[in-house]
Amino acid sequence: MRGLLNLLTAIFLLAGLVGSADAQIRLGGHVANLGTFDEMSRLEGTTGVGARVGVEFPFLLIPMGLYGSATHYFSETSYWTGSVFGKVGLPVPGVSPFGMLGVRHRNLERLVEGQSAASSSAGFFAGLGLEIGSLFLETSVDFDMAAPSLPDFETELLTFKAGFIVGK
Repeated sequence: MRGLLNLLTAIFLLAGLVGSADAQIRLGGHVANLGTFDEMSRLEGTTGVGARVGVEFPFLLIPMGLYGSATHYFSETSYWTGSVFGKVGLPVPGVSPFGMLGVRHRNLERLVEGQSAASSSAGFFAGLGLEIGSLFLETSVDFDMAAPSLPDFETELLTFKAGFIVGK
């Protein structure tokens, strides 16, 4: 009983000393387009739609967040991606540039000689973006998880996204 009272006392003491958390849930939707500099990929120019959910909180006046996102692409193959990423922005009113770093999972299913062949892969990605009010623009590039080096921009896919985000 004494341990429970000590625990409750500590919780109430910490709650009184720590200010309120200003974390905010954010929801959004986006359209995406895949591209490369060399146009060698069969997914070049593929467009998709997706959604994201995240939580943002200020840390020393710097907006930071953790997000989850999923995108389904409309191509002759079944292609979708899911990602989890961290986002760090600059505290600029009205226009907020940000950087992001995360992990992306890709799932590609295509027909090979009349049979369905599925492949999936995971990797890191990094990107930059700009949030203007409730609208955002961002671009990211993937890094291979097996050999994390600088990406080959002639063959690696670049992801361009534009969308809206609410909850701020």
